[in-house]
Amino acid sequence: MSIYKQEIIESLEKYFRENIILSKEAAIVDFVQLSEGWTDEAYLFNVTWGKNQEEQSKGFVLRKFKKGGLFSDIRNLFHQYKLLEALSTKSSLPVPRVYAYEEDESLLGSKFFVMEKLEGKSYVPWSKEGRKFFHQAAAENNPIPYQFVEHLADLHTLDYQSMNLGEWFTQVDEKHYLDIKIKELEELYANYKVFYDPVVADGLEWLKRNKPEPLPLSIIHNDYRTGNLLFENDRITGILDWEYAELGDPRMDLAYVCARANRMDSPLLCYLVNRDFFLEYYQQCTGIHFSPEDIYYFEVYHQVKFLLLSLSAGNSFFKEGSLDLRMARQGFRFTLMRKMTAELLGY
Repeated sequence: MSIYKQEIIESLEKYFRENIILSKEAAIVDFVQLSEGWTDEAYLFNVTWGKNQEEQSKGFVLRKFKKGGLFSDIRNLFHQYKLLEALSTKSSLPVPRVYAYEEDESLLGSKFFVMEKLEGKSYVPWSKEGRKFFHQAAAENNPIPYQFVEHLADLHTLDYQSMNLGEWFTQVDEKHYLDIKIKELEELYANYKVFYDPVVADGLEWLKRNKPEPLPLSIIHNDYRTGNLLFENDRITGILDWEYAELGDPRMDLAYVCARANRMDSPLLCYLVNRDFFLEYYQQCTGIHFSPEDIYYFEVYHQVKFLLLSLSAGNSFFKEGSLDLRMARQGFRFTLMRKMTAELLGY
């Protein structure tokens, strides 16, 4: 075991004994860093306490803010914690319960929060194992595609105003929402661009000129895809990675599911659902109406953002010194994301 890993475990054991388990016997076992973590670092472990017949064990996940991660300058770990706290107690969505949020960076080198470990397994959709699983999940009469739509519909129809999420969550309104999102993209482009890119400039200008009529806002996940879900048998057991969640236009989530970058060469959205089924069943579940042109607009938005994500990743690796090789790989995907943006714009 590395000295760094041992130091983390010792710090966490002390933290759990004083703040969560409240037992001098609490000990951390099976501690691993998850391979995920494009944005924040994530650690999985069990905590045991008690003796003999009274010994207990529980699984936990720690999410630690990753300095230099993707879009680290616009993410807020506390907001993610507060939203999970509300969703886990005031909705039926399969999200983890949270236990503690810690701002003292001296403990682990960055802010973090602790949540429960949900049962189930996550699959990389384009891996051999993932392709096999989603091929079975997409089969006729499998309940998973229905649950995939239903959970998103449930999220979008929550009464968020009764959840007391605070001013940080409700300060945007539907009239100005898209203006704010486009401005965010412009600021990201200004922060990360290496040279003036006419494709990005065209995409941003197109988004300004073609804004659809606003819809009432809802809680949106902003990264809803099969890679951020947990599965067990024929059931979705967890919705993870809420770092980009916000109050926003529900069509933002719909178009994200439809985005080509989330399925690449698969005919199925997120390697799981037929496009017509997804959009029609969602409308049936929510009563929210939208046009094909609306979804196209938000697909363009996401593709421009995917392009900027590649710029952010490249910046993290080549300029900020990140040792995560996935950042380098994502940075080199810039040309592919640029090509896909140009195709959506009709080049």
